[in-house]
Amino acid sequence: MTRRPHYFLHGNLVFGAGPEDAWAAYRLEGQSYPGLSVNRKVELKERIESFAYAVEADFQLIRCAREWSVDDYARRASHTLAPKTGHPQAFAAYLAGQRDRLAERRVVRPEIYCLVRLDEPGGQSAGARAGRALRRLASSVGLADPRALGTSELAELRRREERAFDRVLDFMGCERARSGETARLIRGGYARGLGELEVDPNWLPEAIWVDEEGGRFVPTEHDLLRLHESRVTIERRSLRVDSEQGTSHQGMLVVGALPEESAFPGADVELLFAPLECGFPADAVFSCEWVGNRAAQKLAQKRMVDADQQAKEEGFGEHGPSVRTQRKVSDARELQDRLQGSDHPPFLRSAITLAVGAASAQQLEERVERLRAEYAPVRLHRPLGEQHRLFLGAMPAQGFPVRDYLAHLLPEQLGAMVPTAISHAGSEIGPYVGYALTGSRAPIQFDAGEASRQSRPPTVLLTGSLGSGKTMALELLLYQAFLQGSVPIVDIDPKGDHRLDRLPGVAEHLESIELGPDERYRGLLDPMRIGADDTREDLTYSFLTTILPDPLPAEWQTEIRRAVAIAAKAGARTTGAVLDGLRGGTPAAADAARALEVHLEAGLARLGYAVIGRELPEVGSAQVVSLRIRNLARPLPGTSRSELAEDERISQAVVRLLAAYALRLCASDESTHSVLALDEAWALLTDSQGRALMDRLSRMGRSQNITPILASQVVGDASDLEPLVGSYFAFGVERDAEAERALRLLRLDSDDEALRQRLIGFRAGRCYFRDTDGRVVPMRVDPEPELLKALDTTPGGEGEQEGRADELAA
Repeated sequence: MTRRPHYFLHGNLVFGAGPEDAWAAYRLEGQSYPGLSVNRKVELKERIESFAYAVEADFQLIRCAREWSVDDYARRASHTLAPKTGHPQAFAAYLAGQRDRLAERRVVRPEIYCLVRLDEPGGQSAGARAGRALRRLASSVGLADPRALGTSELAELRRREERAFDRVLDFMGCERARSGETARLIRGGYARGLGELEVDPNWLPEAIWVDEEGGRFVPTEHDLLRLHESRVTIERRSLRVDSEQGTSHQGMLVVGALPEESAFPGADVELLFAPLECGFPADAVFSCEWVGNRAAQKLAQKRMVDADQQAKEEGFGEHGPSVRTQRKVSDARELQDRLQGSDHPPFLRSAITLAVGAASAQQLEERVERLRAEYAPVRLHRPLGEQHRLFLGAMPAQGFPVRDYLAHLLPEQLGAMVPTAISHAGSEIGPYVGYALTGSRAPIQFDAGEASRQSRPPTVLLTGSLGSGKTMALELLLYQAFLQGSVPIVDIDPKGDHRLDRLPGVAEHLESIELGPDERYRGLLDPMRIGADDTREDLTYSFLTTILPDPLPAEWQTEIRRAVAIAAKAGARTTGAVLDGLRGGTPAAADAARALEVHLEAGLARLGYAVIGRELPEVGSAQVVSLRIRNLARPLPGTSRSELAEDERISQAVVRLLAAYALRLCASDESTHSVLALDEAWALLTDSQGRALMDRLSRMGRSQNITPILASQVVGDASDLEPLVGSYFAFGVERDAEAERALRLLRLDSDDEALRQRLIGFRAGRCYFRDTDGRVVPMRVDPEPELLKALDTTPGGEGEQEGRADELAA
């Protein structure tokens, strides 16, 4: 090693060549990118562009590819197991199966860091740069102490760091990086392509404190040198690095000239995201010297003069200036006009380094060629004899070492590279449910209880047309919650097509209740019986008025409300008591009682009509409670209440009673996580009464540790649903209007034609997924093939089911 790359690490301060070369390190939050609309992508580009305007300092953007460890995944996911109610052996076997499947493909996730040079005010001037060089020279010849750093100097650096932190945070979500994270970046460079080197996240280097006036400390060298203790063998166009992980073969590439014209968004300009989604680790480092507008104009003026001179000289020839020279003149004048604009943009004197590692020389060459194909038509250079200098330059707090490859970019060009874009979403700890529909196929994890623990909206919504895969996804979430130990899991199955009893280990913990209009089920869902104290009156009134046809006389509404209140106050727990009160009231009340008697005896309405003195069995003692109901009539989407047929009105009212009954079962013990699942949840999404119940589900979910999971073919009004939904799986739909509502609920641009058509085309488990943090990705639900065969409701024989399992597992 020709020089020591790092002097010291202190908190998020990184000292490069010496105490005068201080940088601040920040860990940036990634923005889930593939699912964004064009407008949202432009917003992200503009935030990065604004950062490049405002930073006014040299900076580095490091996009470090971390291999996603399947062993770490299984270990961390196992921590979601409830110790008292979970199924440890079954859950361990389930995670082991997932681990084996995921181990077949290498999954890479990026970590993104920004390092900003902490210059004094005016530190970007030529005089300031010369001053730093003179101070380094004085230290090298013994005219200054090259090692010690005083407390006053450190305090000044902290003040500069606060300014830098504010500038970064204004435009990009970030946190201060710890010394251990920076050490991991340094150490990880020696094991590219072999896996991760273990570095203690709380690692701190040592220093000697000199107790004198003002106080100074002198860093010891051995801690920093240990980060670089691997042997590096320099070859013609590659490096061979020996570390405790083995021998890493590495190639350092430099991104060449950018296309003269390209459209955003698009892979041609998203150079710090799209080409890196290639399925193997590739680190990218954007090294930038920030040049203020005044100096940038001087550079542009010189470029324009040179271009004019070249055109003038070629003009004396027989054929005049070449097309290329004419283009250079035109580009130089356009650049000069751009720099003289009202926003006074800076120049970014910069280069992009790509670091690729592999376990063998042959694999390295294959990966280099794959990267070149991904970046085409942009060329990737592999400088001969400069591999080690580029290797060191890709480390934190380093300038770009090979100045021949530096280019002058504008802030909008950096913004278009979207360095903070990522392609994953979901829970950090939780079982695997699917993968992102991107080149990296990033795993999507989902823990149903996470939102409640973090005081986020707990409701999970799944929407999509018939056959889109939403029911399969719902049952997968329920099975994983069962293994984790959620108690109870109440599954409302209006269609009777759920197959939870076929899943391994569920049947012996399942209580199935088949509801219908038979006399033996009468009153099981009586709202006076199942309603909580604070909702009993509203639930009963809503049920009784819903089953009556429109128009409902105002006098009847008043009498029903009064009778419900009197019965509830008297402690009655049956709707029969309400009718008794109506019969003994005014003529209007008696008329309402007669009408209710007729409609309460119609089919499924009997479920909500218990008579006084009849004992009803208690249910819900098992871990999984399946509530099935036959003959449920579903209205067409958009049907107004006045146009509903009688059986549709009754079905709507019964579904709400089912949801209230399930909520009562789930709220019995808030110390354990429970799940309420409702398929065909259209009754909660289409009118104000249903949304009020959904609002109660969401509020109680946070306070009672309940996760409601709702599936529906109907997408309700986004403005009403958006605050209530924490996680949203938007499966394929049939119509543009449904796609627009789904995109609004995803917080995407509903006017984006490409997004609408992609959502309409989703089938076989493909969907858009929005997590509790608002990250959106296109994904595919990916159950185990055995689970898929057990849950599949597709008509056909065993062979057809196996073919579908193979298709979804592909």
